[in-house]
This record gives sequence, C-alpha cells and structure tokens, in this order.
Amino acid sequence: MNRDSDIPEDLLLRLLLEPLSADDSPSGTRFFPAADADTAKPAGAENSPTPTIYPGSETSTPTPAASEDDALNANYTPVFDSGDLSTVQPHFEALLKRRLRQEISHRPPLFPWEKGLQDYPDALRPSAASVWLDHLKQLSVPGDVPEDVLADLLNQCQQVAQDIRQTGRRLVAAVEGLFPDQPQTLEYIAGLVARPAYRSAQTESLAQVDYTTASTQQQVALAMLAAQGIFESLSLTVGPTNTTHTQTWLTASGLLTVQATYTAADHQADHQLEVKAVLPTDGSLTLVSLGETLRSERSTPGDIVLRLTTQLGAVHRLDVNLGIDQVAPLSFQVMIAEG
Repeated sequence: MNRDSDIPEDLLLRLLLEPLSADDSPSGTRFFPAADADTAKPAGAENSPTPTIYPGSETSTPTPAASEDDALNANYTPVFDSGDLSTVQPHFEALLKRRLRQEISHRPPLFPWEKGLQDYPDALRPSAASVWLDHLKQLSVPGDVPEDVLADLLNQCQQVAQDIRQTGRRLVAAVEGLFPDQPQTLEYIAGLVARPAYRSAQTESLAQVDYTTASTQQQVALAMLAAQGIFESLSLTVGPTNTTHTQTWLTASGLLTVQATYTAADHQADHQLEVKAVLPTDGSLTLVSLGETLRSERSTPGDIVLRLTTQLGAVHRLDVNLGIDQVAPLSFQVMIAEG
C-alpha cells in the first residue's frame, strides 16, 4: 500500500476501528503474551516449592524469534503471514471510501466562515467596483489608467469632496495614497492640473503614455487628471444664475440620472432645492443637509424626488444606493452658488 498517502494515519485508524466496541473481538482465541510467557526465576529458585499444576492447564512455551539464519532458509515458514497485498489493498480502500462517505454525509465539511450548510446563487451580483467603474472607463483621461487605480481614486474623491473645497488640495488628497513618498511632486503637479489650460494641453501630450510604464511624474499627472474628472462628474452646482444641473453616471445595471433644481423664494433667506434621481434598478436616495436628512426609496426602477429648504453657499451630500447588497453608495456634492 502507498505509505505516502496524504490522509493522516490516526484518522484512518479511527475510521476503521470506531465501530468496534471493547467486547467486539475476532473469532478465535485471544493471544495474551504476558500470560503465556514464562517468567525468569530468581536466584535460589531451586529450593523453592514447585507450583501446583491443576488438571486441564497447559504450560505454553514461547516461540523463539526467527534468527537471520532462519530468514535465509528457503524451508522456513513464518508464524504470521501478512497475506497478498494485492487482495488486501482494494478491500481496505473500498472500506475506507465507504466510511469517508458516511462521515461526510453526517458531518459535511464547511468553509471557515460557515456555521452550517448554505445555498449559494448560480450567479453573483455585481461587486461595488463593477457597479460604479463602468462610468470611469469613459472619462476622457489618457494613459489607460488601471481599474484598481480608478477604484481607489473614486473612493478617495468621494471622501475628500465633502471636506476640502480648494481644487489643488483636493487633488493632492485624492492621490496621495497612491504616491505616499512624493509630497513635493504632488503639490507641484496639483498646481498645474488645477489650471484648465494645462489640462487641455497635457491631454494630448499624455495620450501616448501608458500608465503602467510611465514615470512617477507622469503617473501622478494621469491620476490627478482622472481625479479631476471624477470630482466634476460628482458635482452638481445650482443657484440664481444656473438653476438646473444634471449629471449622468453609467452603472453596471444601466444609466443613472441625477438632476438638481434651485428655486428662489419670495423671501431671500428661503430657497428651495429639489433633487430628482432616475434609478436603473430599485434603490434609495439620501440628501444630507445641516441638521436634516431626507431619504426615499423605491422597489422598482424609476424616479425619486427629494425637496428641502436651503440657502446660498450651502453644500449638501447626495447618496445614491442601488438595490445591490453590500455596495457603497455613490456620493454627489450639491452646491448652492451665491451668484
């Protein structure tokens, strides 16, 4: 039998011997070597009385161990014959397989995170990256930025957009996780990317550059151009001059449309903001303002409308959730411009 088996020996013995109880023994007479072997007599045993032999009892003589001469003798017959392994091995393997099947049927193996048997769907729902990244692939950013870099930029841009207003500082905060050891390079290139003239000029010069083989300075420029495109796609600015602003975002489930509308009231301090989202699937819409949170959801694709009172200069966060479990929302920034 193959002794290099990956199955532990103690497991095989347990599976084969577990059904046998203490009284279950093979047919025939058991052999007790301690009881049948003669013990050595101590010195002076010649004068000791001979033990009484009762009728019917027999004194066994231990069989001497086979010597090397006996093993080399062609006529020597061993006391124990292990049998033909070609016959024993298939029987043992069949018995082992049957016991393993019984063990698995009673106690099925589980993954480390499972506490019991679970049914898994045939097709997995889209992940968070695949849901929102479809839109980023269509950004007019040169260099063919990899998806993992775009995913990191999307997360960072959504976080810093609510806290940082200045364009250069936003760009640095969005990409510094990708280039932690380049603070001076980040500040210098951020000052250039923040200028619209630089972005239009560098888009053509970086069109032939591949992100994976580009220099560090080129990678920083490409990442900041992508971050600037994300900031612009997630921004909605309305006010007295521009009362309506619409953004679209391509998702794995279809096109998402978000529209913000500003309405001036009769009183200067009383302004209305209306946000309308057209969802490609079921989902929810959450509008966060100072001291107020509005939320609405629907179980089918369609429109969701939220309205609140706002003021000039206010900034609101709009979270869009699609009906996909464990997917982070897409956060827009709604700004009420003063002029």
